[in-house]
Amino acid sequence: MSIYTLRHFQAPGRAEPCKAILEYTGAKWTLESPQWPQEKINQPVGKLPVLVETNKDGTRFILSDSLAIEQYLVCKYNLCVPEQDRQMVARQTELRNQLNDLFQMTQLIVNITEPTTRTNFIQRFMTLAKDVVTYQEKWLKENGSTGHYFGNKTTYVDLALLGTLCAIRCTLKGMPEMLEPFNKKNAPLMNNVMTTMEKDSKLVKYMSTCQW
Repeated sequence: MSIYTLRHFQAPGRAEPCKAILEYTGAKWTLESPQWPQEKINQPVGKLPVLVETNKDGTRFILSDSLAIEQYLVCKYNLCVPEQDRQMVARQTELRNQLNDLFQMTQLIVNITEPTTRTNFIQRFMTLAKDVVTYQEKWLKENGSTGHYFGNKTTYVDLALLGTLCAIRCTLKGMPEMLEPFNKKNAPLMNNVMTTMEKDSKLVKYMSTCQW
């Protein structure tokens, strides 16, 4: 059995879906938070997260980029839609990337200090959030409102939603109006997925670390 080390900062961020996936699969893993920026030079392309997988024979596999790490893990642990169904694979990628676009914009907003530029980015975020919610709510309805994105079992995008909304809610904690697109009134089916994930016994430990 492989042992994993996930390198990332302690604060919730782009590695949240990776953490949720590792917890859900029951993988043996630890979080390592390198001293920053001192350890920046020792990371692939100088950024986090980084996954270090130590194999049974002692060899190591090192992977950077949060989406690459997620996709490697969900494929390894059979949490993807069937690969022979290319349309569903494309849909899975589309839905995941939409969530990632939202997270990326929150990171821009919190780092912008110029008032006019910040206001413009907030407006862009709100428009994008509403569009993404509308699109994903429609898809979840087409899937039968099962509390999952695909069929009636947990797959990649379910866990990605959990981790991404955890990160977004923590990032925007002081800006509650920006979280309105994701509330139960505006996104009931997405919240249904969140409830399914939050109640899953495999995710109890993860949920204890995800506070918003």
